[in-house]
Amino acid sequence: MKITGETKVIGIFGYPVSHTLSPLMQNAALEALGLNYIYVPFEVRPESLEFAVNGIRALGVSGVNVTVPYKESVMKFLDEIDESAGLIGAVNTILNKNGRLKGYNTDSPGYIRSLHEDAGFDPKGKTILVVGAGGGARGIIAGLLLNGTSEIVIANRTIEKAEEIKVNYAKICRRKHIQIKTAPLSYLNDPQILSSVDLIVNTTSMGLEGGFPDVDFSLTSRNVLISDIAYKPPLTQFLKKAQGAGRKISGGLGMLVYQGAISLEIWTGRKAPVEVMKNSLKIFLNE
Repeated sequence: MKITGETKVIGIFGYPVSHTLSPLMQNAALEALGLNYIYVPFEVRPESLEFAVNGIRALGVSGVNVTVPYKESVMKFLDEIDESAGLIGAVNTILNKNGRLKGYNTDSPGYIRSLHEDAGFDPKGKTILVVGAGGGARGIIAGLLLNGTSEIVIANRTIEKAEEIKVNYAKICRRKHIQIKTAPLSYLNDPQILSSVDLIVNTTSMGLEGGFPDVDFSLTSRNVLISDIAYKPPLTQFLKKAQGAGRKISGGLGMLVYQGAISLEIWTGRKAPVEVMKNSLKIFLNE
């Protein structure tokens, strides 16, 4: 990579940020497009977030991704929020346009695009079971609502957090005639719920903690799609169990790639080379 006086900088804010794979795939994409950009990680301590955001303007950084724990807290420091990011209540992409910072959320459309492109699944008119009620769940649920899902069940350890999402999305649900239900994790073995869903998506970090949501996949339809937004390892324990039960699975690598591709398109105005990005991650993860 050739750095010149005209090289533009983009990057990612997080804490910690050393685990991120975004620089790997974004720099591969920038090289493939022949663009004079470089993508770098910025580890931002919580007390420095406002200074870091102001630094985007001060240093002329073209834009950044935002990862945990700042997707919600960064919003108050921005000049403008995209409509879908406002609905979700979280930003994962910031564009610097002449010193004015606009926040977007590409997690939501990235996940929907991964369903279409990688799993051949259209959420329109479908019943979806979402496991978890954190930031990842909010983004995915927003995407499902905007793409015509008919019913969503949110299962979570803390039912109050699931109810909070239901309340936050009540207006769009009424407008689109979509129903959201909430349930405790014990419902993951409820035959009535499991037999009726078309997609089960795990948005929790249980896999990173050594466990995973205990779903009895034998109670699901044979046509159900089982999805996990975690991408490391590519085949999580949750997906292994589903695969062992003969169910179709979809990993989190597609969401990671597509959300990054959409971010890249926001920053550069160029169509992202998705296959280049995907292959760079596959090679790294297989190593």
